[in-house]
Amino acid sequence: MYISDLQLHGFKSFAHKTHVKFDSGITAIVGPNGCGKSNIVDALRWVLGEQRPTLLRSSAMSNVIFNGTAKKKALGMADVSLTFVNDKGILPVEYSELTITRRLYRSGDSEYLINNTPCRLKDIMDLFMDTGMSSDAYSVIELKMVEEILNDRNNDRRRLFEEAAGVTRYKEKRRQTIRKLDDTLKDLQRLEDILIEVRKKTRSLELQAEKAGKAKKYKTELEHLDKAYTLHELSTIREELEPLQTRISNAEKEKKEIGSRVEELEESEEKARTLLIEKERHQAEAQRRVSQLHSSIREMETNLKITREKIVNEEGVIRQHQSDIEQGGKDLAELEQLREQSISKLENFSDERERSALSLKESKEKFADVQQQFTKVRHELYELEIEISDLSRKLSGLQSDRIKIESRLENTEDDQLRIDGDIRDLKDEIENAKGELSLTREKLDSIDSELKSEEKRLEESSRIRQNLEEKRETLRDEIRSLKSRKDAVESEISLLGNLAESGAGLPSSISFLQKEHGDQFALLSTVGDLLNTKEELASALETALGESIHFVIVKNMGDALKASRILKENGKGKATFIPLSELKKSYSVHEKSIARHVGSDSSYAPVVQLLLGSTLLVDDLENAVSILEKDEATSAVTRDGDLLTASRFLKSGSNHKQAGIRLALKDKVEKLNTESNRYEKSITQRENELQKLNEEIDSHNLDSIRASIRQIQQRSREAEQQSSRYQSSIQVYEKNIQELNSRKVRLLSNQDTAREELDTLHPRQKELQQKITELSGLQEEKKEILRKLEEERAIAQNRYNDAQLKHQDVKNKADNLEKDLERAENGISSMKTRLASRKELQSESRNKIETFKEVIEQTEKQLEGSRSQKSEADQKLAEAEEASSRQRGAINEIEKELKELRRRKEVNLELVHHLSMAREKFELQAQSHSDHIWETYGILMDQVTEQLPDETTPEEAKARIGWLRQKLNKIGDVNPLAIDEFREEKERLSFYEEQIDDLQKAEAEMRETIDEINSTATERFNETFEKIRNNFKTVFNTLFHEDDFCDLMIRDEGEDQDPLEAKIDIRANPKGKRPSSINQLSGGEKTLTAIALLFAIYLVKPSPFCVLDEVDAPLDDANIERFAAMIRKFSEDTQFIIITHNKKTMSKAEMMYGVTMPETGVSRLVGVKLDEVAEA
Repeated sequence: MYISDLQLHGFKSFAHKTHVKFDSGITAIVGPNGCGKSNIVDALRWVLGEQRPTLLRSSAMSNVIFNGTAKKKALGMADVSLTFVNDKGILPVEYSELTITRRLYRSGDSEYLINNTPCRLKDIMDLFMDTGMSSDAYSVIELKMVEEILNDRNNDRRRLFEEAAGVTRYKEKRRQTIRKLDDTLKDLQRLEDILIEVRKKTRSLELQAEKAGKAKKYKTELEHLDKAYTLHELSTIREELEPLQTRISNAEKEKKEIGSRVEELEESEEKARTLLIEKERHQAEAQRRVSQLHSSIREMETNLKITREKIVNEEGVIRQHQSDIEQGGKDLAELEQLREQSISKLENFSDERERSALSLKESKEKFADVQQQFTKVRHELYELEIEISDLSRKLSGLQSDRIKIESRLENTEDDQLRIDGDIRDLKDEIENAKGELSLTREKLDSIDSELKSEEKRLEESSRIRQNLEEKRETLRDEIRSLKSRKDAVESEISLLGNLAESGAGLPSSISFLQKEHGDQFALLSTVGDLLNTKEELASALETALGESIHFVIVKNMGDALKASRILKENGKGKATFIPLSELKKSYSVHEKSIARHVGSDSSYAPVVQLLLGSTLLVDDLENAVSILEKDEATSAVTRDGDLLTASRFLKSGSNHKQAGIRLALKDKVEKLNTESNRYEKSITQRENELQKLNEEIDSHNLDSIRASIRQIQQRSREAEQQSSRYQSSIQVYEKNIQELNSRKVRLLSNQDTAREELDTLHPRQKELQQKITELSGLQEEKKEILRKLEEERAIAQNRYNDAQLKHQDVKNKADNLEKDLERAENGISSMKTRLASRKELQSESRNKIETFKEVIEQTEKQLEGSRSQKSEADQKLAEAEEASSRQRGAINEIEKELKELRRRKEVNLELVHHLSMAREKFELQAQSHSDHIWETYGILMDQVTEQLPDETTPEEAKARIGWLRQKLNKIGDVNPLAIDEFREEKERLSFYEEQIDDLQKAEAEMRETIDEINSTATERFNETFEKIRNNFKTVFNTLFHEDDFCDLMIRDEGEDQDPLEAKIDIRANPKGKRPSSINQLSGGEKTLTAIALLFAIYLVKPSPFCVLDEVDAPLDDANIERFAAMIRKFSEDTQFIIITHNKKTMSKAEMMYGVTMPETGVSRLVGVKLDEVAEA
């Protein structure tokens, strides 16, 4: 198998389509530096899939596209095709000939093809994997790679062994499996996190489902009682509405009678007002007539005054026109005199103008003749000057060339001396760079040791931090739990506070007073709101108080009366008031009275003593009967809330759960506040612990350790880069020395050429100097002739200018006289027109005066008639005003009666309004009950059939409803879907648990696969390594001496060493040397060592082809012979493509290509078969 053809188009310097044909033997590619030889190697790497621009000697991949030159445009695409003859079946395809193609467009798009069929980069990489022919395998070796293989900075050496052993595919499979394992472990971790949340949610939903069941039970009972109670209340409201409706009907009847009388009077008032409007209209018309006549009289008087002023103005205009006519006659006589004078002067200037025109023509002809001769001679002189200037420029150019050549000769000698100095300096730089390189490598070893130490510290800190974070999470869960409990307690406190503020359970009258008029009283609270007791005595206290629990305590009797009046005015029912000012300071209290167990403000003590002083607190009813028989107390109450009076009336039964809740509010709130404070202290304690734990976690700052590791890694990279720079510098210095030697040879050649050019310049300079002298004499003769002609031209031009001035002066005078004549004639015509216009205007003014006098006479007659009409209109206006006044008096009488009726109507309306409000109140209550049923249960009131149980009173039903609602409020919002969600979440929990089991099985399988890959790959690698090791010793002794020592060893890095990642060390001691490192060998010895390693690999697994890019450069003649012999030997199985400058290497080639650059920046290829040349 071998490369048969390489096609390049637009790749780097190969702008033109280029075909390179290869045979199976040795092909050499030669050419001067910079011509593009190495671009062929870059093309081979690139088409095989290389993705690193730096290995292609570019900063970006787009730089491989031909970028244009001064004469050739840039191309938009790079295209390389490589054809293989697959006659040995090394490539796993059925084709005997295989062509791979890679294209890159300037847009960034790229294409890969196999036999012109589009494919992926991965397809090409997989095709050449483990064949020794991939882009980074040992089939392409450059000189800089020799150093890289020996230094093994980036594991380049190991990759060669892996390619030969065929474990690259195994390592790729292991890498993919490890990546999948990492993904599986991440998925497993994520699922475990999800599982924790799902388990939490499942537990939460289980509690919610239990809570939803309780709520459903309470809601069912609440719905039945609520419907029955609402239906009972609605029936009561309907009974109240019937008598109220009768009163409203009577009031409506009276309202209707009053309304009829009001309508009659309003109709009469409307008619009277209509009549008044008519009379007022007549009055207004009379007033308008008077105003019109008054305005007309004033207007006529004004017009008379204006007309008389116009007559005076027109008489003034007539006098002004007469003055203008007299002055115009005088001006007309003067203009006629000026016209006669201008005509006479024009006749005298006619002869003088003809003489000046003739003189001007003669002087112009004389000047033109002299000017023509002057121009001709000046043109001849100009051509002579140009010719002399051209000859002088040529002479100057020759002198400049001579100076440049002489200067170049001097510079060449200086350059030779400078080149010798530069070569010495470069050799010194090479030695310095080698010393710095050794120091940099020692620094790298120190950095590697420091990096391992920091990585170990990071691992330990990570473990400690993880443990602390687990403790922190546990503490956070405890804090969240405590806060949740505290929030629940505070919610209950808030609920109890809202219950106290809302007035729940109070009669509507008291609730109305407190909400709508509470700000009008200094004190307005119920007995139940001002008293408090222990929770276990709340039911007993409520029973003992009875109805008095809703008595309202006010400051004085005035407030009591005021509150009573408000209730009556608003129809809000009744209430019992206790004015504090009317009570005694104290009342007697029995020693066993419940009053001694009641808490309140001291100012309310008389109220407590009055209401409860004679009510005893006992343990049970039997005890109550016994005490009342002996004691004078009025009643006794048990702790369970049973009441027995002195008259033996017994109030007993079971207590609903809301009994006495308002009386025990303060005690309950105090207990809850104590519990809340206990939770707050626990939360604070744990938050302090959490803060200390956070500080301890922060002390294990992984970021700072990671930053330190990054800094060390950065220092390592910088040291590696510095080492690479020193290596590159050494190569550059050596290359520069070669270029300087070549330049020195070129300088000697240029020196001989310059001396020959200098000898040819002297005869040409002499010939040009003689010709310039001859032309300079002729130039002087022409200048003398031109001077004389210039004097004659000046005299002729002066005469011509004088004649022009004289002729222009005569012409100007004649033009002025013609203009004076034209102005005089225009003035005479204009003056005559003006005089005629003034006479016509004078006549018009006289006519206007006559017209104005006639207008004055007519206006005076009209003014007399208007004054007579105004007197009559004033009389009619007075009569109309008197009639309007009488009509207004009649309307006032009607309005008085209407006012009285409207007052009665308003009283009636207010009565109807109050009754309607009362009815509306009942109707609203009824509607409220209906709306409550509709909004709560979604049914109409007519559909409610539930009835209160016979043993249950409406009050007990209402209390039970309140208790059920309180229970539901305490339960809070429930999730109605909790039961279904709990079942779904349970299924989800089972699903995630199954997923985790599957992932754990997959993890075990992948770990088993990795172990199997490691075992197989290690076995293959070790087997191949031993073969290469033996071959290396054989080839090394062939290239050096038989007794020279060399060896390959796998570096031992401890028990945790991965055989597939271990480094490979090379030992080489040629000619009895004992270097401590292979880097201390000379450049040639390093190259031969690398070549020995390369051919040792080829003996185990030959690559079908091998490209060597100037690897023979450091070798001397003796080593070149050994190298060439080795190449010839291996060419039987491997195709060699060698880029070289060495003639001995070239001599071993069977085919040679020369790379040239006839056009700057564009490479071309010329090929020749050497065996055919030898035969010819």
